[in-house]
Amino acid sequence: MMKPKFSTVLKLSGFPVEEAKTLYKEAREADKPTWQNEKKWEIFKYHFQNNEFYKNFVGKEFVDWSEIPVIRRKDLKGDYLSKIPTELNPKKLYISSTSGSSGDPLFFARDPLMHALVWENVKRCYQQAGISLDDKQARMFGMSKKITDIIKNRLKDWLSSRYRFDVFDLSDQALEKWIKILIKGKFQYIYGYTNSLVVFAQYFTNRNYTLKSVANSLKCCIITSEVCTDKDAETLRNGFGIPIYNEYGSSELGIMGFKERDFWAASDELLYLEVLDENDNPLPDGEIGKLTCTALFNKATPFIRYQLGDLAAIRRNNGQTQILEIMGSLNDLAILPSGRKVPGISFYFVAQDLIEASHNLKEFLFRQTSEGFTFEYVSDKPIDDNDLKKIKKGVALHLQEDIKLSAIKVDELQRGKNGKFKHFISEI
Repeated sequence: MMKPKFSTVLKLSGFPVEEAKTLYKEAREADKPTWQNEKKWEIFKYHFQNNEFYKNFVGKEFVDWSEIPVIRRKDLKGDYLSKIPTELNPKKLYISSTSGSSGDPLFFARDPLMHALVWENVKRCYQQAGISLDDKQARMFGMSKKITDIIKNRLKDWLSSRYRFDVFDLSDQALEKWIKILIKGKFQYIYGYTNSLVVFAQYFTNRNYTLKSVANSLKCCIITSEVCTDKDAETLRNGFGIPIYNEYGSSELGIMGFKERDFWAASDELLYLEVLDENDNPLPDGEIGKLTCTALFNKATPFIRYQLGDLAAIRRNNGQTQILEIMGSLNDLAILPSGRKVPGISFYFVAQDLIEASHNLKEFLFRQTSEGFTFEYVSDKPIDDNDLKKIKKGVALHLQEDIKLSAIKVDELQRGKNGKFKHFISEI
């Protein structure tokens, strides 16, 4: 059976694809600062006037944007229907949820136009990478083991021209099966979690050849979800032999930024981004703070001055918002003995010397408990005292403090239900 084009699937599902295409083009051609200012106030006024939940949440109308209360995931959790305008028909909305890596997903809604715009934005980002939504995708994601979920996901994947690889098993034997499927399947691009794909890329680097050399249909790789360091990107380029693009986004907002090298070009056509300090005051360009997003068109769930929980820095450059740095979730902060807080991603650099020296280390994470820090790792053989010294040297260099640190070899790392894993977990 011939698969329909992705845009056709969207149209048949009731989403206004042509209207979204026209509106998106207008947004691309507009003077962004002026246009965004108009749109952010339009969506605020719409929800204030039509959404009883949001009107009660903010309390009053505002004339100063920076005084509008920020809204967080915890504020939107619960019955999503109670948080949308009553004039909307729930049966015509797109309903989904975040991954719920914390065990408590956020259910949210998009109106049909907003959902079509999200996919128009994906299409434009992918065109930059030389691919289309109809190209065949090798999807490195988690897979539910429930038979009903397997059937549902396989159908979605078939309609979306993709094949799903299970990232819960990253053994050499599993990766060798991946390679055979990639060669036979003639995929155009790879899409998946940063940490899992770095493990896959290291497989090729350790054997002195590239994935492209055996699966030459591949055009690029798009990484998503987890923070990707410059070193990770280099590992991916060297191991795969194809361009690497970094997609930053969320389930509820879609692609928020797309990057090949120096910065993420923000999705200004759909989102207005701000960075705020601990007191929710705006920070100057380049300073790291709480990333705050306004979905300019979503008339369903009110993502207005919405904080996902990520730390980031942005700048405005000739009408384009650029995301300069993403430091992961606010919940990923480590607390050092002095009381100083550092982003969990810092621990990736702590282990960098060991990563570069070892061909056996596959995956790792640092875990902070009330007892101290533990380096948990998956490897063909245990690390020795010299390896542990490399980690402690990294601690001294990057954290500039002594910490209580132990190492433990494990068969597999803790993962979320969707297959993601982090380099740092706090249990404090």
